[in-house]
Amino acid sequence: MMRLALTRCFADPQVTAILIDPLSSNTRAHRFYERLGFTFLAYRQFGPNHCSVYGLDRAAWAIAPRHESQPL
Repeated sequence: MMRLALTRCFADPQVTAILIDPLSSNTRAHRFYERLGFTFLAYRQFGPNHCSVYGLDRAAWAIAPRHESQPL
């Protein structure tokens, strides 16, 4: 489902990158996003929440493997 969401986002030519900010303590989410091609950008604090900001740009998405049958 996440690959489908990313495909839909990048279908819009104006979208050049996608940013996400899971909680820093959520290491399972970090691994999930990294397997999709996201890279760590920075630590940020949003109110009381400590988050890790990850980004995926269009170029990285274009070369990311698309093995739908493999679990993330």
